[in-house]
Amino acid sequence: MPQTATAYRSAEPTQARALELGNVVSSVPKARHAVAADLHSVGVPQSVLDNVLLVVTELVSNAILHAKPIQLSEAEVGVILRWTVSDRHVLIDVTDGGSADTPRVKRPESAEPEGRGLAIVEAVARNWSVRSADDRVTVQAVVGPWEPGNAS
Repeated sequence: MPQTATAYRSAEPTQARALELGNVVSSVPKARHAVAADLHSVGVPQSVLDNVLLVVTELVSNAILHAKPIQLSEAEVGVILRWTVSDRHVLIDVTDGGSADTPRVKRPESAEPEGRGLAIVEAVARNWSVRSADDRVTVQAVVGPWEPGNAS
């Protein structure tokens, strides 16, 4: 049985952190916990952290549920989550093997049970984008800024 979260790399506040996640839905809470612990330790305010965790949840869930996994470092497949704190912003990106459709905001009917994830990201992130290279797709979002010294 593959592990669902491996290769966590801690860093200084301005350096990227990375987490390889197995291609299973149980990787989502593991991603949230790792990001929350790390961002809390570097003093990201709770209101910003809450938005970051919404973005992490949506991007990791979308990658696991809707994209092809990529080969990870330990003979496992999944997705890669990266985050960086820089200049009172948190940059989040999730890389996967892509799918037939480019990630985009959808406007589902109210009775449809899916299709709101990127609308949530768009609502709480300063901006978000998609880039593709070498059979990989990365969805990136930026959350913040916050006021210096604001720890609430």
